[in-house]
Amino acid sequence: MSTITVDEAAAIPVQRSAVDPRIPFASILALYAILGCTVLRFNRTPLQMLVTVASACALDVFFCRVIHKRWLVPLSAFITGTSLALLLNYSHNSFLLFLPVYLAVGSKYLLTFEGRHVFNPSMFGVAVSLLIGGDLIGTAPAYQWGGTWAMSAFLVAAALFLFVFKVGRTPLVVSFLFFYTLQILLRAYLMRWYLPPESLILGTLTSAPFFLFVFYMITDPKTSPSSTRAQIGLAFALTVVDLFFHTRGSVYTFFYAALSVAAIRFVYLHAMRGRLAMPSLRALVVVLGTGLIGWTTYATLIHPHVAPPPLTFALEPLSPSRTGVAPLMDGSVIAQADPRVQHIAKWVLSAGDAASAGDFDNDGLLDLFICGPFKAVRDRAILYRNRGNFHFERVNVPAIDALLDDPKTHGIVSSGVFADIDNDGDEDLILTVGYGRTVVLRNDNGAFTDVSKASGADDYTISVAANLFDMDGDGKLDLLVANALDPWLEQYSPPRPLSIFNLWKPEYKGDRRMLPFMHSSWDNARNGGLNLLYRNAGGAHFQKLDSKAAGLPDTHWSLAIATGDLNHDGRPDLYIANDFGPDDLYLNQGNGKFRKIEGRIVGEISHDTYKGMNASMGDIDRNGYLDIYVSNVHVPLQAEGSLLWMTYAGPEFRDEATQRGALNEHRFGWGGAMGDLDNDGWLDIVQANGMIDDRFDKKFEQCRDYWYVNEKLMRSGPEIHTYADMWGDLRGYCINPHESNRVYLSRGNVDKLQFVDVAPQLGWKAEAPSRGILLADFDNDGALDVAVTHITAPIAMYRNTRNDRGNAHWIGFDLRGNGTTCNRDAAGSVITISYVEDGKRASQMREIAIQNAFAAQGDRRALFGLGHYKGDVDVEVKWNNGGVTKFRATANQYRRIVQQ
Repeated sequence: MSTITVDEAAAIPVQRSAVDPRIPFASILALYAILGCTVLRFNRTPLQMLVTVASACALDVFFCRVIHKRWLVPLSAFITGTSLALLLNYSHNSFLLFLPVYLAVGSKYLLTFEGRHVFNPSMFGVAVSLLIGGDLIGTAPAYQWGGTWAMSAFLVAAALFLFVFKVGRTPLVVSFLFFYTLQILLRAYLMRWYLPPESLILGTLTSAPFFLFVFYMITDPKTSPSSTRAQIGLAFALTVVDLFFHTRGSVYTFFYAALSVAAIRFVYLHAMRGRLAMPSLRALVVVLGTGLIGWTTYATLIHPHVAPPPLTFALEPLSPSRTGVAPLMDGSVIAQADPRVQHIAKWVLSAGDAASAGDFDNDGLLDLFICGPFKAVRDRAILYRNRGNFHFERVNVPAIDALLDDPKTHGIVSSGVFADIDNDGDEDLILTVGYGRTVVLRNDNGAFTDVSKASGADDYTISVAANLFDMDGDGKLDLLVANALDPWLEQYSPPRPLSIFNLWKPEYKGDRRMLPFMHSSWDNARNGGLNLLYRNAGGAHFQKLDSKAAGLPDTHWSLAIATGDLNHDGRPDLYIANDFGPDDLYLNQGNGKFRKIEGRIVGEISHDTYKGMNASMGDIDRNGYLDIYVSNVHVPLQAEGSLLWMTYAGPEFRDEATQRGALNEHRFGWGGAMGDLDNDGWLDIVQANGMIDDRFDKKFEQCRDYWYVNEKLMRSGPEIHTYADMWGDLRGYCINPHESNRVYLSRGNVDKLQFVDVAPQLGWKAEAPSRGILLADFDNDGALDVAVTHITAPIAMYRNTRNDRGNAHWIGFDLRGNGTTCNRDAAGSVITISYVEDGKRASQMREIAIQNAFAAQGDRRALFGLGHYKGDVDVEVKWNNGGVTKFRATANQYRRIVQQ
């Protein structure tokens, strides 16, 4: 990506010609900003863009007035601000946008030679922000520019007609295009072993950012030479320095090359003069003083550091020899993929490592089901019985074992969901499957029978998530199965099933209909599968409904489903987290119908930051409304981060992840779970991180970063990156492999609630890439234990050992519906407790859900921490579909409440 401004005019006004090239350029930028907010789905709000432009103009006017005692018309600052608004992302934190604005405008007054600035202000602001911003500030993703030839053609034509010819920089443009094309061909040749050359060549030469760099940035008459020889020399220098940064695996080569060349020129100019010409003392004081005031204000008032609290609990790691949960890992599944997609199979199969907790044998102890594609064949799906004291025993389930040997026939089991689908009092098990059919296992007194075909829910899927909820209020759990990829190859007529283990053979020369199954967009992919909705007809039978007619028409890449009554109308609503596109929020209208809720601008609900992985619901601020935590990606080129939708009356949803301290910055986020780990009465969040490592396909002594290759694909259009054969070879490469997970502990306060990561205090370190986070009280001691699944390593289990057991009290409830008006699992029922805390009446709420996270099903019981309060609590249970039960209960025990 590249900066796109003409360099700003000097702060002291100069005589201008009748044709000022800044005017048409500013007009192009303004037009593009409008398109970005209305058509192109820029990842910035209109308000952020306006504030960026306005602050740049105001700061330029202020500096010029105070330093030079003159007023100026801030046309150059308008260009600078608009450029920054187009080029940068700010991780949901609008205050961060002032840093690049300050750097850009301030450079005009400090980094000068003979009274004129040497650095392109916008380029300087972007490049230095990337260097010092710690990825909290990132470049706008390449795909925001439209991903088509049309936008590139528009930019080139506008530049040639309005700007380039008029400023005499044709030799610079022509020579740079020549040199850079040679450089691309060189890199394509060197990278041909793991990236198709056409992906690199076309991805670069058709991208709008490339042409913005060529025709707009380097042609700036204020910072580029006027002679033909010097222009050719500049083009060559930029090409060579850019190539150097490519050898370092940088994804910001354009910016860093331009900054480096400008820095060399800056030093050269002053060296030729014989001394460093310092700016005036007034300029130093004004510019640096302004920066110091701004930083102090931000660090003390806007985003102060929150110290981690003293821990009152520990998470004791339990060895596989202690727990008995010791699946073998081998990664052989990659070799079982079709040879045409083995190079990218590690990516496509990287989501389905999951764990589920449920008491299938009704002995009062939560049992465990785990699955994962990179496990040894017989261990890709295992049921364990909890024998107590954190010892688990493998259970032989022939119906599960029959699914494991042949991925071409059965696909890969990707997750499990315990739920009593037939209201007979025991937990059945539904398995989602990638490249196979959904599996329904009926529990018959602790033995599982495969009733998939008879159930009516055995459709072909590519799924990693399912959830159950009573959508129509008939007392039975209905089923929603989410599809990530589209299970059907739509270019065939009729469509054919997609399986990466058995791709269709070409039927004619150049037949590639079996390959376009990767995401069609990086920010709004609509080529995922339709999510499948089933109405429970009773007796473990489901009736498949028309999802589109039910109000669920979207075909995004769905990874997680959260359910809960968000608007207090007594009906369960849906939040679906989607990869490569905005999430989907559906409010239940009754009678099996849903209504999609979508904000109008970026930053509003269902109009978000494009990489939703996890979806969890819980009342974080104790206002009686379910809030929504969505984990996300926060890496270079995608400074997005997690979403924390705080819900207020209305309902109104506000993303407060940054200000609450739950952004999960510098991480590739996956599963997340809510629960009160320290029993202080406030929900905490545990976050799984890391994408993929080279544990099973090691090629280099130090694993190389695939993100550098991925960035080249991000520049290309869907005609390239949708096809799996155009992707670089991931084997032996890593993507954010070793990232520590996070334990966000709530510093509970309704008005100033903040999360603080205490994972380092707990001894958590970067290990294998994680997927699901499961919170469950496996030993029934009133403390939530933790299990973390890893895509290339066995599950990690931790026992929660509170060190202040006499001071952190708790109470738990196991709700059982009557099986007629309310489902046996009591999903959708709401339990509220109230008591006196610090002289004030306090209340907490939980809504019972079958599943409430990505790749993990936690403890369905309602566990409340009471902190120092140890008396009785008032309890109210609002059963799903009607009926209320009220009583008083004593702390430090579980109680089973059965609906009459």
